[in-house]
Amino acid sequence: MLNLTKHERKVYDLIQQYPEILTDRDVRGNIAVQNGMTEKTLRNRIGELRRFGLVTKDGPSNGSATQTDEYENILLLWKRRKFITKNVIWVGLASVIISLFLPKWYASQAVILSSGAGRFSLISAFADLPLNEFGFSPVNEDITSFISILDSRSMKEQMVEKFNLIERYGSRDVEYAMKELEGNTELRVTDEGALAITLMDKEPEVSQQMVQAMLSQLDFINRRLSREQGKYNRQFIEERLKQTKIDIMKAEEELKLFQQQTGVVDILAQVTAQLEAYGQLYSQKVAAHGGVYSQELQAYTELYAQRAGTEIQLNVAKSTLSQNNPTIRQLTILLKEQNRQLETLAEQLDSELGVMLQDVDERLGSVGFNDGSAPIWITLSDFPALAMQSARFIREVEVQSKLLEILVPQYEQARMEESKNIPTLQVIDEPKVPLNKEKPKRIFIVLGAVFMASIFSSGYVLVEYHTRDLRKRLGSV
Repeated sequence: MLNLTKHERKVYDLIQQYPEILTDRDVRGNIAVQNGMTEKTLRNRIGELRRFGLVTKDGPSNGSATQTDEYENILLLWKRRKFITKNVIWVGLASVIISLFLPKWYASQAVILSSGAGRFSLISAFADLPLNEFGFSPVNEDITSFISILDSRSMKEQMVEKFNLIERYGSRDVEYAMKELEGNTELRVTDEGALAITLMDKEPEVSQQMVQAMLSQLDFINRRLSREQGKYNRQFIEERLKQTKIDIMKAEEELKLFQQQTGVVDILAQVTAQLEAYGQLYSQKVAAHGGVYSQELQAYTELYAQRAGTEIQLNVAKSTLSQNNPTIRQLTILLKEQNRQLETLAEQLDSELGVMLQDVDERLGSVGFNDGSAPIWITLSDFPALAMQSARFIREVEVQSKLLEILVPQYEQARMEESKNIPTLQVIDEPKVPLNKEKPKRIFIVLGAVFMASIFSSGYVLVEYHTRDLRKRLGSV
């Protein structure tokens, strides 16, 4: 509702009782004296009520002092519409004039791809997925490198120096010129994975030249970085290749020395042939001994089985009978006797086997290598150790040979990467001299100014009305 002060309410009531005080000065003076105020004070109060729309030239308006706040504000704005409209018109005209005097900026754009953009990338297949939330980026690695180079300080310093941007932008020093250049440059990755480079300047020819210079500098820096990376790779692989050659020579010498000392060249083939010869000689030896060894071996086997049965009976008796039971003592004595007989038979078998092996060795003889120091015959007791050593030496030679096969192509590739000097950019759209300005957007400037003028003017009217009591109290202090 209308927030009339005590004095405004009193004046409003006087106008309703004496409408002539609006037009007759003498009547207004008499009424003012009767109510303890001057004619000027009454006239000022009437003027405030007229401004709020409560009083017209003919008397009090038809509006009621009990209207709602929303209607009150709308009515107040409508009564002050001339003031608001005048402000909006002046601000609009001023924004039009200012926008006409603002310098024009022109934007030149180039779109590029990396030299490897045509290759398939697994990440590109998932370009529509939010991979950034999982630590992945769908942007090509080369494009990311291009953006890093374009945002680097060295690139900006080159541009500032080449186009004298300190003077061109009116900057205080190089740092401010680089910030201004950064604000005039836009790097955007398109949906297709290309990089769009846009640069603005007040002269269209200069904007095109700056984009072209930025592309040339980007290609130069990227080539230099690629050559440096190729150089570091080549140096590392070269050192590793030299070490591998030394290692393979060492492994080959160790294998050669082992073969000379042991006579082992292909141990599996040698042992296979040796076992075949041994089997033939062993058959002859068994036949010559008339089967004595076989009979002793059969007796040993039967006795061994009997001993196993005795052990089982003894264990069962111990778990079911007392320790002093005669059965346990009898089984214990029997087990000891069987062990003694087994040891005797084992000695006889070993002796007989030794005689047979000695006879086989005498028949095979001892055949050496060129120096005659290493026998070809490999005893079964030495076979595991010799086989392990031979396998290790051969494996080491094979491993070093495989490393050599891998490193040689990589070394040649690194040499090519170090020496190649081919363009690293694929320019899809060359920078052109722009024909139309990029900014200022005059229509947006004018509309924004008009909108803000309307808001501030309306706010001023409302604040002035709702704070009149406060201003009066502050003025009376």
